Amino acid sequence: MYLDFWTIILDFNNNNFRVLDQKLLPFKEVYIQLNNKDDVYRVIKDMNVRGAPLIGIVALVGIYIELINKSVKDFEDILKLMEYLQNSRATAVNIFNYFSELKGILKNNEFDEYVQIVKNFIVKIVLNEKEKNEKIAKNGLSLIKSIFDNKDKLRILTHCNTGSLATIGLGTALGIIKYIKNYYDIFVWVDETRPYLQGSRLTALELEREGINFSIISDNAAAFLMSNNMVDLVIVGADRVALNGDVANKIGTLNLALLCYHFKIPFIVALPESSIDKNLQSLSSFKVENRDPKEILTIKCNFKDCYITKDYYSVYNPSFDITPSKYVNYIVTDFEVKVLNKVK
Repeated sequence: MYLDFWTIILDFNNNNFRVLDQKLLPFKEVYIQLNNKDDVYRVIKDMNVRGAPLIGIVALVGIYIELINKSVKDFEDILKLMEYLQNSRATAVNIFNYFSELKGILKNNEFDEYVQIVKNFIVKIVLNEKEKNEKIAKNGLSLIKSIFDNKDKLRILTHCNTGSLATIGLGTALGIIKYIKNYYDIFVWVDETRPYLQGSRLTALELEREGINFSIISDNAAAFLMSNNMVDLVIVGADRVALNGDVANKIGTLNLALLCYHFKIPFIVALPESSIDKNLQSLSSFKVENRDPKEILTIKCNFKDCYITKDYYSVYNPSFDITPSKYVNYIVTDFEVKVLNKVK
């Protein structure tokens, strides 16, 4: 079986697995070969791949690779391997959800069946994620039609990247944007999304490929746009959502939610139901990952890290923030549209 989703290539016929190095986009499309668990850990940790659904699938591929490498000998080794891979990006709940489901299947089967079981599981998850994206897009369209029943033009602001580069298929929040272009005349404001610039590098690339009009803005320009009535709605994705609707997402998401609350602009979060953490009632005490100071101190120039200030300056670099549910208007999943707080 051979599956190619741009972001990831799964060649089960030749046991050849590659992921698109998103850190080189939009200028180069280079694939990274995955040969062992450390390769998988590294591409997730270093954000060569990102987006909760895609991270979860790549982690599953790590299990499969170690099985065919015969480096794991029993179910206990699988559990240790899962724990290792989970630590690559602790915020991405899909890893935990996929691993939890897979554990339940593996513990009731013989070890010599694991390779085929994990392969089948990966294929199932991949195809399910593609279908989920399409359902999210359709549910998003239904919601937007209900909010903007008298408009034919929409100005949308989005943060980070939530499209095909973060998932399998259309994407989540960006998938909705791509889908509704057939029903509305849309213009997209793209947050640059410091420090990795997923907006200006990745979202802009996807919108360009889709033929959707957009402009990149600095992360701190949103308030100016909203105060001048230049934004109709904001759509973002999520790495993890608690049962009460609290949202963990790329740093800067809370800024947008608070601005939408103030300016009475619909704030929509889109994600697959699998990214909702059924074990967490809220995210009030959730630990925020603090990343490498170098991400703030440098920018990429000619694919190398160039310092924009002194390398010894103190840096605080939280990678995501928590948006309390009271600032979230709607959550769109592949199952439903959850109304948390209607815009007044």
